[in-house]
Amino acid sequence: MMVSLALAGAIAAVSAPVAPFFYAGGDPSEIPEVEASGAVFRVKGKSADPLKAMKEAGWTAIRLRVWNEPKDGYCDMAHTLALAKRVHALGMKLMIDFHYSDWWADPGKQHKPAAWRDLPFPELKAAVRNYSRDVIKALVDQGTPPDVVQAGNEVVDGMLWPDGRIHGQTNGWPKFVELTNAAIEGIREGAGKTKPKIMAHIDRGGKIEVSKYWFENYFAHGGEADILGLSYYPFWHGTLDDLKANLEFLAKTYKKPILVAETAYPYVGWNEKTRQADENAVPIPEYKATPEGQAAYFRKLIEVVKATPDGLGVGVLWWAPAWIGEPGRKGGWSRNLLFDSDTGEALPALWAFQKRPPK
Repeated sequence: MMVSLALAGAIAAVSAPVAPFFYAGGDPSEIPEVEASGAVFRVKGKSADPLKAMKEAGWTAIRLRVWNEPKDGYCDMAHTLALAKRVHALGMKLMIDFHYSDWWADPGKQHKPAAWRDLPFPELKAAVRNYSRDVIKALVDQGTPPDVVQAGNEVVDGMLWPDGRIHGQTNGWPKFVELTNAAIEGIREGAGKTKPKIMAHIDRGGKIEVSKYWFENYFAHGGEADILGLSYYPFWHGTLDDLKANLEFLAKTYKKPILVAETAYPYVGWNEKTRQADENAVPIPEYKATPEGQAAYFRKLIEVVKATPDGLGVGVLWWAPAWIGEPGRKGGWSRNLLFDSDTGEALPALWAFQKRPPK
């Protein structure tokens, strides 16, 4: 009888479902630039390494954006390699977000890198493939392989415009997917045996009609994705209920893991009419623009994602949580950080994955 019980226990242990890894984290690619400016991050008044603070707050993943030849030098391959070492040293998963641009790429702009601007389409595909391969191989060679890679950032209207723009040309979808698949080929070649997951990332996380149209066409034209990525900013993309409905739709339709790859919420509100700070100037009335309200929003968002059917909600990432002390960022994004923009002090939302800050 004892042997049978032991055997039954062993069988149960083997057959028990394994919970999927949850990418709890953010995209703090700005850290090297902030540190170079002399700004100081703090946790309870003491100076702190922001990545270590994130790790201690329960973060499990860090996404880094990559620009080809940025004008100020940050977010290039060299800075990405250096920051990747810090991420891996802390035992967090590394995620790579290729913009395929020298600067920001998002729904409103997807400009080619200057070096690729005049390339014929076949040569552009080769450039995308080779560049993707070289960056990923460099990461692998230094012992910091990425776990997830995006072949393009918020590509709801394609990338590498005008060649890879989806709308405004009759063959937009085929050309966009050709470029994306060239990038994926390069990623896989550079990764070798490490085999990162590929994430397809669009914005408008609360808009079912956008997700339905985009992913339906993407897969119909031969696109690939291991993870479906959504940006969800409540000031642009609808309510949390809208996001929940979209997550449910995508989970039931595609049965693939889904990740909220970008989000943010203010800890200081701004009333455009009065031109003053206002805690009620928020996209979701029940979450005030205070440090506590920001944390409550983040906890609720995590709850919504984790409730995705069949356990397919696999992560939430906060965008640019650490852009403190940078004069050029004051006023706009500084209100959406997870560190106080003026003092560098960590805000309660940094600990949202753990429910509460430490005492």
